[in-house]
Amino acid sequence: MSRILLTGATGLIGGAVLHRALAMKTDTEWVCLVRASDEEAGRQRIAARLGRFTNALNAQRLAQRVEIVAGDFTHADTIADPRLDAVTQVLHLAADTSWWAQEKVHRTNHDGTLALARRAARMPRLDRFLHVSTAMICGGQPPATVDETRYPDAEAIHLVPYSASKAAAEMSLASHFADLPLVVVRPSIVLGHTTLGARPGSSILWVIRACDRLRLVAGSRDGTVDIVPTDWVADTLVEMLARPALAHRTYHLSAGMLSRTRWSELGRTLDRVDPAESPRHYEEFSARDRATLHRRFTEVFGMDEAIKVAMFRALQAYYRFCELDVTFDNTRLLAEGFAPPPALSEYIGRCIETSGEIVDQFREDFGQFAVGSTPRRDAARPAPALPETMPAREINTRSPSQRRGSISS
Repeated sequence: MSRILLTGATGLIGGAVLHRALAMKTDTEWVCLVRASDEEAGRQRIAARLGRFTNALNAQRLAQRVEIVAGDFTHADTIADPRLDAVTQVLHLAADTSWWAQEKVHRTNHDGTLALARRAARMPRLDRFLHVSTAMICGGQPPATVDETRYPDAEAIHLVPYSASKAAAEMSLASHFADLPLVVVRPSIVLGHTTLGARPGSSILWVIRACDRLRLVAGSRDGTVDIVPTDWVADTLVEMLARPALAHRTYHLSAGMLSRTRWSELGRTLDRVDPAESPRHYEEFSARDRATLHRRFTEVFGMDEAIKVAMFRALQAYYRFCELDVTFDNTRLLAEGFAPPPALSEYIGRCIETSGEIVDQFREDFGQFAVGSTPRRDAARPAPALPETMPAREINTRSPSQRRGSISS
């Protein structure tokens, strides 16, 4: 019998994984490590997340089938709960997804992951440690097509501390835990749900909608972005845990060459699903052309609230990622018989149907971009400059005393 320890169950992908796994009604046991005051409080956090995928009553019922260990994964090596000793597999999804809080992000995603790995090393029955990283560890200067063997690279220049912390965690796991049955999966951009649309969470969907509303494309209209839906990622992770053997130690969970999204094709799809805004004609611009973006953003959304200023700042960073025009090769995954992901054009209509206002959708993501404060709704201020890019090697050399900060969900 499999006994799986899940971190990050209260997050978007973690909730999707748990809902999918529990709906399958197998004899697999699920143990969730949840930051909470006690087990019941942790169970209610789980139920709240499951409620994004089903009705409230069913969410409560499903949550009762999960064992809860109240604790913080960043201190997992200090958790003596004997229930963890019977774990056969770990699915590590928890992370601080903030983009610019460098010290806090590194402490959580790097140091915290190593703490979990130390606890996992003491689990006598463990046969797989599935660590969820990100395809964006490629940094800001990747080749047009990235395979799993090229990264992590200590010399990569990262656009945000989040991807640098994930790259550092991968390198440290490989260096210090050679005996751990480690498998690393790297999702690309995770957006929407093929049947529920934006209901489970509108993270990143607001970016696509804002780019569409602004009619601005960073780079070429024929450029691509590698986007996959939440439920496909969850289904693939559950299947990876169920398989007795995997051929590789690293996989992209990505759209790849067959399902990647071209801006020009997306525009034609949006013309069909949202004809009130058609025809769409996107203007090409450089992501570093702040003046053009600021002018268009002000015309379309305004700068009359601090939340809009924060949204503008976040959009600047996302445009830099969009301009990379990178595809993450997924032939490893497909060669082993995993289902290919649907293209964004196949389910973007459902996402639009279930969407509210773009600015309101950004509010759900705001904590990812905030650095120690909440935006005031009654005041606008000039947008702060984006942080400088950073090499992963600079992140790795920071001492523990330099890496202080709180941990986000």
